[in-house]
Amino acid sequence: FTGMKNRIVELCVTAVGTLLLFACNGQQQEGETLFRGSAQIACDREIIGLIAPQIEWFRSRYEEAHIAVDTLDASEAMRRLLAGTVRAAFIARDYLPVEDSLLRAYSIEQHQRLLIATDAIVFAVLRTSALDTIGEYVLQRTIEGKPTSLSQYRWIIPGPTSSVTANLARLGGRIGVPAMTVADGDSVMLALAEHRGDIGVVLLSQFLRRKDSLGLRALRVVIRDSVTGDRIAVAPHAATIIKERYPFRVPIYGYLFESAKNFPFGIVSSIAHERQPQRAMLDAGIVPAYARFTLVEQE
Repeated sequence: FTGMKNRIVELCVTAVGTLLLFACNGQQQEGETLFRGSAQIACDREIIGLIAPQIEWFRSRYEEAHIAVDTLDASEAMRRLLAGTVRAAFIARDYLPVEDSLLRAYSIEQHQRLLIATDAIVFAVLRTSALDTIGEYVLQRTIEGKPTSLSQYRWIIPGPTSSVTANLARLGGRIGVPAMTVADGDSVMLALAEHRGDIGVVLLSQFLRRKDSLGLRALRVVIRDSVTGDRIAVAPHAATIIKERYPFRVPIYGYLFESAKNFPFGIVSSIAHERQPQRAMLDAGIVPAYARFTLVEQE
């Protein structure tokens, strides 16, 4: 992972010049409404399976909705948003620290964004693996590159421009664990199934879609209960995300380049609030942003 941080910095700095050219162009196109218009939108490839059907749902409802979707790594999706070459972007992460710093340095307001759903980082293994649980503290030290009991295992993660890897880096402050890198979360799971590694890092929504066909399961994470002080093993699941017990939660945002209540806002807002797309997030095993839940504890 030598140079990973520098690579992210380069991507962000490249966007700054173009960002300044477009930053004041948040204009509504003539004749467009919330549900009629044209928009180029970027989508993080790690969540395209979640978002693409919702874009199609929006198109099917509104005949005059013309949407072109670019499927990109999260870093490139954010770069195009910063540059204003797309009017919205769906990305499964917050700003990277370097992106946040660039916005502050150039006195540019953060983008309006809407939370679409909350996903989670999953540590996947083969169903036949002897591993069952991993401690949160040990996990963080392992990710930092410190020698731990988990260091002996072969790790597989997506490349440095992936939102999965960006969220993983936040857990330990940096990524120092030796790992094989592949294109994306789906490629991580395929590599696990082919016995090319022992622990793979993916999103819960990706994992649930393919775990059975690839013979995978998720490791539980041992945390200290904030109420009782007991150490408990928590599985990645919608219920543990809602209760904020599973520690490695991932936000999925719809970022907007323009602040106007225009056509891109109509797209993102509909996916964030309408029943059908929010139900699709729940059906995918993650937590929709705007839904009420009643959790029933088993006796």
